Amino acid sequence: MILVVDDEDAIQSLLAQVLRASGFEVRVARDGFDALLKLSERAPRMVISDLHMPGMSGFELLSVVRRRFPEIPVIAMSAAFQPTILPPCVLCDAFFEKAHYDPTELLAKVAELLRGDHRAALPKNSPVLVWLPRGSDDYYIVTCTNCLRSFPVQGSTEVENSQEHTRCLYCQTPLSYYIEGRRRIA
Repeated sequence: MILVVDDEDAIQSLLAQVLRASGFEVRVARDGFDALLKLSERAPRMVISDLHMPGMSGFELLSVVRRRFPEIPVIAMSAAFQPTILPPCVLCDAFFEKAHYDPTELLAKVAELLRGDHRAALPKNSPVLVWLPRGSDDYYIVTCTNCLRSFPVQGSTEVENSQEHTRCLYCQTPLSYYIEGRRRIA
């Protein structure tokens, strides 16, 4: 079973249709939180996720999947990025530009990843970087990749493209995160 995660009904439906036509069982989720619920009910063989979604973004979802289900291959999709300028720290095994990919290439990549030709699975307690989109202020919501609880952190606007570190307020798991689009203040 392949889990397709996208908040756009048309994209979700089209992708599910392409996969089903090739013989795959497909489940769909509207955002990262819905995907985690579906993952807890039944683990898929693969996750294909949009990166920009309300609620829990695909960036956060992929961080959680990589931490809690390291054996599951993931494909990220987005209209906001191109494969050559994908932001750092996107935890995926493959990336496709939304609405600009050849379905036969996607199906070939799905088959390749399901055969296990993607990477060695990470150990379950390996640290993974949480990627956060830049907000309108300097407070960000981090979702712990271990206990899945969310909590606020205050970020700095003075550092450009760097990792920051914190501990989960609830379970004390050490977390590293990266905030997109940092800019230096002159």
